[in-house]
Parts: sequence; C-alpha cells; structure tokens
Amino acid sequence: MSINRLFETIYYLIEHKQTTAKELAEHFEVSTRTIYRDLDRLIVAGFPIYANQGAKGGIYIDSEFVLDKMTFSDDEQNQILMALQCIERLQDRDEAGLIDKMAALFNKNKLDWIEVDFTTWHYNNSQNEKFETIKKAIFEQKEIKFKYINSYGEKSQRCVFPNKLFFKANTWYLQGYCLQKNSYRVFRLTRIIELLTASNSFQLEEIALPPKINKIPNLNTPRIKVILKFDKSIGSVVFDEFGDGVICEDTAGNYIVSSVVPDDYWLISFILSFGSKVEVIEPQDLKDKVIIEINKIKAVYKQT
Repeated sequence: MSINRLFETIYYLIEHKQTTAKELAEHFEVSTRTIYRDLDRLIVAGFPIYANQGAKGGIYIDSEFVLDKMTFSDDEQNQILMALQCIERLQDRDEAGLIDKMAALFNKNKLDWIEVDFTTWHYNNSQNEKFETIKKAIFEQKEIKFKYINSYGEKSQRCVFPNKLFFKANTWYLQGYCLQKNSYRVFRLTRIIELLTASNSFQLEEIALPPKINKIPNLNTPRIKVILKFDKSIGSVVFDEFGDGVICEDTAGNYIVSSVVPDDYWLISFILSFGSKVEVIEPQDLKDKVIIEINKIKAVYKQT
C-alpha cells in the first residue's frame, strides 16, 4: 500500500469530480484491483467516496468534502511532511508535488530541514534495481527466488514470500517467509544475488503473522560482553561505531568500550579491521581467537 497514492487519490477525486477505476489505474500505473483496494481503505477510514452504475456512472467524492487540516495536530502535520520527504528518497518518481500540496493544506512553509540518503558508499545501480524488484514483489505479493550468501560465505537457493524492507545500521534488509526454512527470515540485500520474481502469488495472512524485527542480522546469534581499548587517534571512528553511551576515556586519553555484541566471526573481523589501534581487554577467549586469526594471516603472507 502506498500512502502517497492514497493522498493523491483524494486530491484527484476532488479535482476531477468524477472518474473511473480504469482512469485511476492508468494515472497511477497500477492495476484496477489495486485501485479498488485503495478505495476500500479510504472508505473504511471514513472518506465519503461513492460509485454510480450505468453509462454515466463512475467514482466520486462528496462535493462538500474538504480535507480538514484540523484533523491532524500541529505535531502530526510536521510528522506527515517529514515522512513524505523520506518517502521521496525511496520512489522512482518525484514526490515534491505531493509534499507541496500537503504543506499548502497545513498552511506551513516547506522547510528542507532534513535530508535522508539511503544509499551506501558502495551504492551502484544493481542495488537500486534489486530494491525496486523486491518492493514491487511486496506490493504485488509475488514470490521471489534468489541465491543468498551467509556470513560464512556459504551459498543457498531461497524461495521467499517478501514481507518488509527495512533499513538499519546503514544497510537494507528484507524480512520474508522462507519456503526452505518454513519460517520468517531476515536477509541482507547486499548478499542477495541472481534475484528473480516468480509468477505465483501469495497471501501472507494465510501463512503466519510476521515477527517483530528487533535484532539483526541473526536473531539466534549469541551475544557476549566485550571490553575493547582503542587508540585515541581513531576516536571519531569509535564514536561512529558505538556511540558515546558505552565509551569512556582512560588516563592516557585512549577510549575504553564496554558493549554487548554478536559472538560470531564478524566480531573477529571487525576487531582486526582496526589493526594495531585496538586491544581486546576482555574476554580472554576472544583475545585468543584474535591471536589465532592473526597467526593465520601471517601464515598466508609467509607463503608469498
């Protein structure tokens, strides 16, 4: 469902007085089935939308209807405008027209006080195509197929009913019902390859309610408490990674981080990425694993 399209549908009906589902479908470039579903949602929400049968029939909104800005509090109006600005970054087409309309309705100046960029430093066009393919499959409730590379570098074929795209920790993720695992799984978009949309449709409501997303990337990964000492020369990076809530300084100005993190190979590679600028204080088991990995790296370079 597109909140943008619902708002635009209301404005379209107000402006054109009367229209048809076919005209709306052509205007929004969606199916008539999607239009009828949108109209049902608007009617349930209390908008006075009606339909007349016959040659001169069509879909219309009550001529006396006015979208009352007082329906929303001042804070809610600001939140709506901010949400539309964020949505603008995720759409193929420009949403500035809709933002201007809503700003005019609420009698507010359009303040460009927030800029959201969901791309990463490694962004390329293939990532955008992947995002759009999954987004379309979610709206059309189509199964998708792809190969997935897990954190251990292992590839597996997946057939998934996509449910939700979400952005966290500078990365896009997909939540969907995996037919191989017979349960919901979370997939990192950058690890999805050979993505295809299947022809068969699905209804998530007929499968199971999706769980809430509260931990990523793996809900089952055990977590451990670590204490790390970072050289003061990389303080900006430390604050980027951890935030000031778990960081303190020692007498020499170095940064001590005490945090709970996933206990898997990612942790070792993360620590090694800082080179000699970090030292594992606790736990001893993690320190031993890092030393073992360092020795493996040394062995690789001895062979060259």
